[in-house]
Amino acid sequence: MNIIFCTSPFQVLVAREIAKTTGEKLFGIYLKMSHDSRQKIYAEKMSEFCEDFLFIEDKHWPEKLINKLENIKIKKFYLASLDNPVALSIFNYNSMHLFTFDDGSTSVISPNMYTEYTDRKVAKNGLTLQHVINLSQEHYTIFENNTVFPVEKLIKISFNPGPEDFVRATNGKRVKVFLGQALGACIDEKDIIITEKLTKKALESLGNALYYQHPRAFVNVEGIETIQSDKCFEEEIYELLAKYEFVEVYGFYSTSLLLIKDIPGVSVHSFRTFLTTNEAKILSSYGIESTDLSLSNLAVDVVMPVYNSEKTVADAIESVLNQTYKNFRLIIIDDGSLDATEEICKKYLSDSRVNYYKILHGGISRALNTGISHATAKYIARQDSDDEWMPWHLDYLLYELEINDKLDIVGSKVIVDKAKMESGIRRREYNNLFGEKLWLDLAYRNVFNHSTVIYKKSAYEKAGKYDSQCDGFEDWHLWARMVTKDNALVVNTVTSYYRVVDKKARGMIFRSRLAKSRGLRLDDVLE
Repeated sequence: MNIIFCTSPFQVLVAREIAKTTGEKLFGIYLKMSHDSRQKIYAEKMSEFCEDFLFIEDKHWPEKLINKLENIKIKKFYLASLDNPVALSIFNYNSMHLFTFDDGSTSVISPNMYTEYTDRKVAKNGLTLQHVINLSQEHYTIFENNTVFPVEKLIKISFNPGPEDFVRATNGKRVKVFLGQALGACIDEKDIIITEKLTKKALESLGNALYYQHPRAFVNVEGIETIQSDKCFEEEIYELLAKYEFVEVYGFYSTSLLLIKDIPGVSVHSFRTFLTTNEAKILSSYGIESTDLSLSNLAVDVVMPVYNSEKTVADAIESVLNQTYKNFRLIIIDDGSLDATEEICKKYLSDSRVNYYKILHGGISRALNTGISHATAKYIARQDSDDEWMPWHLDYLLYELEINDKLDIVGSKVIVDKAKMESGIRRREYNNLFGEKLWLDLAYRNVFNHSTVIYKKSAYEKAGKYDSQCDGFEDWHLWARMVTKDNALVVNTVTSYYRVVDKKARGMIFRSRLAKSRGLRLDDVLE
């Protein structure tokens, strides 16, 4: 007999396909990981295709397991949750062969908990995640690709959760359904608030739609009919198709979207948010296009000074236009460029959000002040002509300003490795820089990277604007006049790619010399 271990309804559906494919006698173990009603229901489903079964929901399970496995030799251990300590406490790599199978979105979306920090210990016997991955002899998958295992280890299995007696509706009726999703870790209050806000905005944009709630994301929306179901959406879709001939499904991201997209009568759409930009890109590779959905509602003007930037300015502009946040104007101030910068910038004027002005060469401070003079929004975002924003930059930082109106200025971290731009947002809020520490640190180092900063136009004006006598450290000089002990924040989240070119290298040398002459030290916010 062989053990198959599950921790979610989705895993049960895949496990059932493994049982059909292999024809093996299986000892099923289901570990209850939450309190939603589906847990027990899918545990019972698992017991139907297993020779024997154990539902782990209390602390007495080791005794029950020992009693059940007495005099039974286990050869294979089937596991989806690669880092589950309970499963790995049962698995004996000296006497059992490990086989793995799909575990939800981790199968197709990377980075994920199985592709990051693989050297971490996941079992009391010292096994690391990488050891577990290496021990897997074969991986059973219902997808074409896999983020964790190489192609040579993959065994493709079928997936058809529809009931045998399914009869499709032919009544011409059409319905929209929004598939709920827990965004972020959905553990702390902030993630819950973000999930609620984006879910409500998505449902409002759809108009008359049904709402299928995720068990970890309960959002009450007035006037919206909620589907009351204990079934996974991969099974619930057939209930809908029995009532409606055409079902339009919308969601943020989910393996469910991939698994139902080819069912006749079903169309699938997704929303790209600041937390799901990478996921939206992956969904697009499977033919599922996304609509941008912003978290913040604040208007902002993006000011970008350019000077002889023909090699980099197109990438910088496109990174602004590719934001999940759409309520902005891009104000480009050309400081008298002599190369092809003007020609490149004007190509983007077909986008109504882009504004281009050319002035006589006068330096960066003069260009910035001129650009901001054209701004009408409450907030000013800064971008340089040789840097690139991640798609979540504006939305993420504007939300910080939206929830705390006391903030006059907010910034973030940058990276110098462009290859890491596509790795998805990394929020590390536990060591943001703010308050008195930020205020004191500013005396010794420029804590804000200029191309990540968003600030209130009123605070900029009150501080006296950029000083052209300080070109080279014009930003640092402005922050020193603008920042107080309670009006600034640097979030410990990477939102921008910082390209180090010759002019910036020279600028760093200048700043270092300036700091040294004053007996100070100079850091920047580069990671």
